Amino acid sequence: MSVEPARESRSPLALRPLRVLVVDDDAMQLRAMQRTLRGNHQLDVVFIDNAIDAMLAIGATKPDLVIMDVYMPGLDGIEACRRIKANAETREVQVVLASATMTPDLELAARGAGAQHAVSKPVDVLALLDTRQGQTEPAIPDELGHTMRGADLLVEMLAEAGVEVVFGLPGGAISPVHDALLDSPLRVVTTRHESGAMFAAAAYARATGKLAVVAVTSGPGVLNSMTGLASAWCDGVPVLLLVGEVPHAVHGRGVLQDGSAHGLQIVEMTRYVSKLALEVPRPSALPHLLRRAMQTALSGRQGPVVMTLPLDVTTAQIVPPRAAGSVTMRAIVDTATLDEISELVLGADRPLILAGSGVRGGGAPSRLRAVAERLNCPVATTPKGKGVFPEDHPLALGVLGLGGHLSSKHYLESNVDVVLAIGTSLGDMATDGFSPHLQPSCALVHVDIDARQLGKSYSPTHAIVASASELLGALAERLSERTAPPPSRPPPGGVVRHALASSLKSDRIAPQDAIREIQELAPPDTIFTVDSGEHFLFAAHYLEITAPDSFLVMTGLGSMGQSIGAAIGAKLAHPDRFVAAICGDGCFAMNAFEIATAVAERLPIRVFVFNDERLGMVENGHQTVYGRHPAYPTSPLDVCTVARGLGAITLKVESVGQLLAARAMLRDAPGPVVIDVRIDPDVVMPKLDRVAAMSPGGVAPRPRPQLVN
Repeated sequence: MSVEPARESRSPLALRPLRVLVVDDDAMQLRAMQRTLRGNHQLDVVFIDNAIDAMLAIGATKPDLVIMDVYMPGLDGIEACRRIKANAETREVQVVLASATMTPDLELAARGAGAQHAVSKPVDVLALLDTRQGQTEPAIPDELGHTMRGADLLVEMLAEAGVEVVFGLPGGAISPVHDALLDSPLRVVTTRHESGAMFAAAAYARATGKLAVVAVTSGPGVLNSMTGLASAWCDGVPVLLLVGEVPHAVHGRGVLQDGSAHGLQIVEMTRYVSKLALEVPRPSALPHLLRRAMQTALSGRQGPVVMTLPLDVTTAQIVPPRAAGSVTMRAIVDTATLDEISELVLGADRPLILAGSGVRGGGAPSRLRAVAERLNCPVATTPKGKGVFPEDHPLALGVLGLGGHLSSKHYLESNVDVVLAIGTSLGDMATDGFSPHLQPSCALVHVDIDARQLGKSYSPTHAIVASASELLGALAERLSERTAPPPSRPPPGGVVRHALASSLKSDRIAPQDAIREIQELAPPDTIFTVDSGEHFLFAAHYLEITAPDSFLVMTGLGSMGQSIGAAIGAKLAHPDRFVAAICGDGCFAMNAFEIATAVAERLPIRVFVFNDERLGMVENGHQTVYGRHPAYPTSPLDVCTVARGLGAITLKVESVGQLLAARAMLRDAPGPVVIDVRIDPDVVMPKLDRVAAMSPGGVAPRPRPQLVN
């Protein structure tokens, strides 16, 4: 092993002590080395216990040799060495990296960062200096190829996988990834809260069908993202959550924001709301685990994946692997089953297709339409699946379940004998409170890509594990070969909605009137992101959606405050389309600061805040269940003042016609616009008592309003 002084000759006339800087946060190691070197006048040794102070000392004193521990809190030795070698003033300083657990991967990373040597601890400084002559460390073998910093390799792999946007917030533990993003073509959207990043990413994934990526730091960063993570899990949305983590060497030592198994146990926490949660154990495993994470998020029933990235992994030098091949998963439905399904629907007196959000992608909506028309079968959708079948089609029944239409409910209750449920988990919000009519006397065919959903709430006569796209495609192909025409059934008569009276108050507007004006001023291909609350019922009921990607909601968890972030994600996915968020004042209060994100990113989203100055759905539900009306006000909240303070254009609407009067501004304003829609809280749409529906006693009665087409 050879160690030479950095700049000065060692001739007798110029003899001076060799300047050595030892950097180690292990007090016992430092004391042992001090005892060993005490009285040695040929060495000028300085001891420092952290890399930050060491970097300052190196710049000031230019030592001949730096012996540095690899694993230290704050700034580890690998990253410190990389910075020393990147600086023109200090790149000639010789660096030796040491570790008590020196491995081939770690040695490779040390050499890749620019270290002259990588040795095991304890370090014998005198032996290191006495063996200067005749020894050299082996170079990195050429056949292994070049090395890259872990964070740079990660970002490069994301770009190669088709990722275009990364959402999130920076922080110390995730900083190498954000540093690598500075040199990449990926767009970085810095939200104001980690939950906003998750909701934006989820909507982006829903709108594009691609993997969405979020990068946050450890501790509070990942904990703030948990609600959005759980939402993505419940709704089956492919989001990759990258979480910065403290270095392996300090796990369990009381370091700030330690999320390891010895600290907050982030992997264990997130395992229950993700398809896969893992910590990258060593640098060489990073590229392989990243590929696994991306494939897991996108395969089968899609969903979120969590990867924690210790700093020693993202700052290490890694040899990019040569990877090839891909994994695909397909469900093959035999022709006999397809023929049986066709015969069941063709022979039924009153068949029904119930389409969920699983019908949204992969060409499934067009295949659903072809199958429905060939079978002459009416179609209802779940609230989350709204739009997968055009609501202006003669066979459309509209939405069944929360915010559902009278046409779908009445058809279901009129002795339906065959139900074909596709791409839905048949939960309470999608089944009108577990309606017994979805268990018909003849047949219930339940199709879902996730076998866990089959038989969970109903007993299907035919349980088929397949994607909606694959089954509908195969069914459409089989039906096209048939020669017998489908039976002649009268069309269901179109979507039938509640007829509610307008508000009689001079300073308030009925929610359904506001919805109608929003739809009239918005282009036909508008993307609506809708939040959780009383306004959801009106949006699901009164918006007429004809495109499969125009209604983005996250009802699996029912989290409030997600629509604004979702609008940001949808606008990034489709910059040329009009994007409108519909939320309540309670939802706005929870995530209003994402308006500032839209301002910073110059995204012309429109946020319609249905403001009844209270938590309306909670108050109404409490009244229904307990017979008492509590007060859960959201005031004082001046929506326009808050939004203007965040940089948005604002508008207040108090009566019919004001939205349409502002059509030009709402269509053409270059940045986000927030509209305070003053809703009349006394205008309430009849709905099922979900608490009673889930109780052993059955379903509470509800009024029968008049019908309107």
